[in-house]
Amino acid sequence: YLLTNGCKRVRPMLILLLLAAVAHGQAPQRYLPPPAVEEIRLRPAHPRLIFRPPAGPGPGRTFEDVRQLNREDAVFRAIFAQALVTDPAGQGPALSAVLWIVTGEDRHARAAADLLLEAAITHSGGGRYSNVWSFALAYDWLHDHPSLAGGAREKAAARIAGRLESELAQLDASGMATWHGRNQAANNAMVAALAVGDLPGQANNLRRAAAHYADALRALDFSEGWPEGPSYWIYNRAAPYAVAADSFLTATGAESLGGVAIREVMRKIGLWSLYSYAPNGVFEPFGDSAGSLRLGETGWWEVAQDYFAKLSRDPAVAAGADYFRNRSPSPYGRRPLHWYAALAYDPSARPAAGYDPARPEEWMRSHLPRAMLFGRDSLGVAFFRGAWGDADELFAAFKAGDLLAHHDHYQAGHFSIQRGGLLAPLTGLYGPGGYTGAYRLGYAVQTVASNSLLILAPGESSANLRSLKDSPWTALSGGQRVIRPTGFDCLSLDHFRDQLNAGPHLERAAITAFEIAPGGFDYAAADLTAAYNSTRFAEAGAAAKVSLVTRQFVHLREEEAFVVYDRVETTAPGYLPKFLLHSLAKPAGGEERLLAGNDENDGILESRACAFTVSHQRGVLTHRVLLPEQARALKIGGPNFYAYVEADGDQGNGFDGVNLNGGDPAAPHPGKQLGLWRLELEPLAAGTSHRFLNVLLPRLASDAAELPEVELLEAGEDAHAVRVGGTVLVFARQAAPLARVAVQWNGRLRAVILDARPDAGYDVDGRRIQASGEGVLEAGAAEGGFRAAQTSPPPGPAAARVSW
Repeated sequence: YLLTNGCKRVRPMLILLLLAAVAHGQAPQRYLPPPAVEEIRLRPAHPRLIFRPPAGPGPGRTFEDVRQLNREDAVFRAIFAQALVTDPAGQGPALSAVLWIVTGEDRHARAAADLLLEAAITHSGGGRYSNVWSFALAYDWLHDHPSLAGGAREKAAARIAGRLESELAQLDASGMATWHGRNQAANNAMVAALAVGDLPGQANNLRRAAAHYADALRALDFSEGWPEGPSYWIYNRAAPYAVAADSFLTATGAESLGGVAIREVMRKIGLWSLYSYAPNGVFEPFGDSAGSLRLGETGWWEVAQDYFAKLSRDPAVAAGADYFRNRSPSPYGRRPLHWYAALAYDPSARPAAGYDPARPEEWMRSHLPRAMLFGRDSLGVAFFRGAWGDADELFAAFKAGDLLAHHDHYQAGHFSIQRGGLLAPLTGLYGPGGYTGAYRLGYAVQTVASNSLLILAPGESSANLRSLKDSPWTALSGGQRVIRPTGFDCLSLDHFRDQLNAGPHLERAAITAFEIAPGGFDYAAADLTAAYNSTRFAEAGAAAKVSLVTRQFVHLREEEAFVVYDRVETTAPGYLPKFLLHSLAKPAGGEERLLAGNDENDGILESRACAFTVSHQRGVLTHRVLLPEQARALKIGGPNFYAYVEADGDQGNGFDGVNLNGGDPAAPHPGKQLGLWRLELEPLAAGTSHRFLNVLLPRLASDAAELPEVELLEAGEDAHAVRVGGTVLVFARQAAPLARVAVQWNGRLRAVILDARPDAGYDVDGRRIQASGEGVLEAGAAEGGFRAAQTSPPPGPAAARVSW
């Protein structure tokens, strides 16, 4: 069956996908269970999962430690008070066992014991996952309690062991995808195996569970974030990872498994969660995001961040946990999750002296990096932060990674910007029209819904979408390859690597540079070529439409500006590239001509202007177009055109596309927004070589300060240079490092070359300056311009980070 959580799973759909795989020359994958890892040695005494005995060594708190926390810590006491009034009906035995641990009242222990012996231990399947972990925790914690005397303990253990067998059988099969259900099932099985692994006949199950758990750790360590988006992460994946990690650390005393440092994995995912939380109070909605994008809706974000802080012992993650709880309208949420406080909440992980847990943002502003990249060789997501805690914080995200999960979207190169509102949002909802409906397949998952690059190719369609029976949509909507939108057979990290450049070709983008100059600029660059039908790989039945697509994204902190430089090389002049920029209001600027639709507020309009503005809430974004020099902008949107797509990939025969329906675009949504307008910037001159240079200036509408001057500077045949305020940025016209460049300007400005040869030495007006390992050369300030020429090669091949 297909474990695609939240989606319908029916046998005919699996058969169709298997037939499609055969049609594409791919035999159905035979999954081999992962090889064994190092021997697992369990602590002999109980409790050993999350808690430890009073005299026991190693990590973990004692029951008395948590009881003392309840007496002395007001935050813990306020959260756990709600657990004490939770109806245990329908909950697993771990909840009642925790109530006993914290209160010492035996009635809770007896209730947990009754559930251990009588309640159903569910199995994984059909989009649900086994609750065996809850039984394992309660069994371990109550192991020596009188309520499990007289054979009850043995009966409970046998029930857990039986379910563990069936869970491992499913993990040994090929029905679950990694970065999806396989991870959750592996985490849950590990908890169960740690509870009963030292009983007769269970040693092999412990080894099997550890091998699957090590695979799950490797996957998360590699991705450094969740590729399906925040909704799928927080509903089903975050807490199981934390519980399994805590259980493993305390049960074994080991800090790593299969070569993966467990606390470091928890630190990475805790930081990803923190940086994903945008100033509008929504977790950046990549992938199929729908619910729990705000704090307090379910409570899982607060639970998980507390837990990652406890496990990682990282002060930044711990400050983030306070940050989440302080901003949550309902800490630990509106679900019966409050008992998790006994597992997750640990104030000892907070930063040292001088830190105020009531105002963690003050510490975060002075201690956290302003930009951070997650999954450089995998997920490829970067966040750019301003003043933490400020509702009008300047915030941006950039995404350019490979395909790791089917709930991800085809938006390599996308960026989003907030400043007092959503000024450049990611659009498209998950839900309208259904999982396999035309709106999701034709708009929401496709490039057209993002701030990326379209390349229209007449007649282009998706082999995967064509293979779906009765598919309501088969076109690429002008964008990137739609590889696996409705199911995935990636079964492990090794399997992912096998498919990266073979089979479905999961490769989409590579981060070629990432650099932070504190107080100056933040910079990310990516090669996006593989995301499209390209000369590197084109799907069956599709022509290669590009040979090169790159994007460079620069955040100038002093100027509060974003500069985006794109290179697009098409394989034929008839393929039309477009720079996309979405907004929640119609872009203002320039004279307009209605090309299609109803009127100027609902249709497709043409403008030859080179400056536009969009507004949302308290923010306004000024958009300056510098390249192409001969260009037109299409404003597409309104109540009927907000999800317009060019189905045939051809504007030459007129605007005869389709308006896909995702709901009322004027209605507010608590998480991701539907989108209302987009600007498509396209060259007027036909050709195969195109460059886009756009400057975006986000401001508060109340800001009376003048915007920085923006101008294109002369930089010779090999480079493009742009001045934004007091900074000049230099980009190579071709996707290769610059050997020499000269730029002229008026006045005294500072210059940064973004495409220098990594680690090479340059002569800059008589000064020797070495480029960084990311290919960035800060030429410094100069009057009237500068000249730079490479004078020495990099010290060795290992320094060459940029690979076009």
